[in-house]
Amino acid sequence: MVSAVSKRERVVSVRVTRRFGGRRGRASLAYRLLSASPTTALACALCAWLLPARAAAQDCQSFPDKRDCPPPASPETPRGLALGTGVRAAAVSTSALAYSPAALSLGNLYHIEANLDYMAELDTVALGAGAVDSSTSKVGAGIALRGFLSGDDGFTTDAGYDYDGLDGRLGIGLALSEAFALGVGARYVDISTESDDLGDGEIDDDEELVQGFTMDASLRIMPVDGVQIDIAALNFIDLDSSFAPVMLNAGLAIAAASALSLGIDVLTDMSSFENPEVTVGGGIEYLGGNSIPVRAGYSFDIAREIHAVGAGIGYTDQRIGLDLGFRQEVAGGDATRIMAAVRYYVN
Repeated sequence: MVSAVSKRERVVSVRVTRRFGGRRGRASLAYRLLSASPTTALACALCAWLLPARAAAQDCQSFPDKRDCPPPASPETPRGLALGTGVRAAAVSTSALAYSPAALSLGNLYHIEANLDYMAELDTVALGAGAVDSSTSKVGAGIALRGFLSGDDGFTTDAGYDYDGLDGRLGIGLALSEAFALGVGARYVDISTESDDLGDGEIDDDEELVQGFTMDASLRIMPVDGVQIDIAALNFIDLDSSFAPVMLNAGLAIAAASALSLGIDVLTDMSSFENPEVTVGGGIEYLGGNSIPVRAGYSFDIAREIHAVGAGIGYTDQRIGLDLGFRQEVAGGDATRIMAAVRYYVN
């Protein structure tokens, strides 16, 4: 494992190497997307996947060992945490807001959620809330916000940093037919950590890990009953940080039986390293008694050489839903993450 001291030096390097170039061009693109009609915005956002990434000093390319690159500060849900890489092609409701905004248009639902996210290695807790509504038309929308709470000595954690700040997002999805849905999302993230630049055991400064506005886009395809395919571009306005990298993801989910589903995901980090790097994984979900979902999953981050397993359980009825998810790194790291959520079904 990398020592806390070397990881603290890594975070200092992040601050030094991140600031190159401007964001005016892509920020203007984002403004035009948000000002356009929903259909035009969705189409333009999907076309943005094809644009080459702006040349910039992405903050892990200078590291000789890819394992030193900090993992993304990605939004998660208890369900996704338990299912390894999330089984994103089956995500709906608040999981769709986190992983694939196109799926916000699926179903006839209006959910309000509160969640708690504990990241042991970072000595950080995130408190969040969100709402998703697709009950009135073929258009679904959602909004979520999470805030990070940590101690005042991030440089002493096992990771060498912690999280302080906010992460908010909103999304909109449009069902074009029973087989196709498009979606876009907007995200504003501002995360920092405390540093000890002088090495005297005292806080010297707050270091910015990632800050700025970015966007997501996704396509959900349902070619036949029981099969879903998801393609998503996340954070495609490049923030030059491995904490919010440009991601190109693909997923497949299959309903193997009325109460059993499984899926796989391929998550590609397009910006943190010199070349694209892949995380693969998937999971299985069983709905017992039509009310108790049981989940298990696995993920492998190839660049960082991290293997992780996940597990979770929940409860759902016509009015409320409860979810508990757990992820544990078992090789290449030992980070633990636990997340719980409660949802109220307005519709």
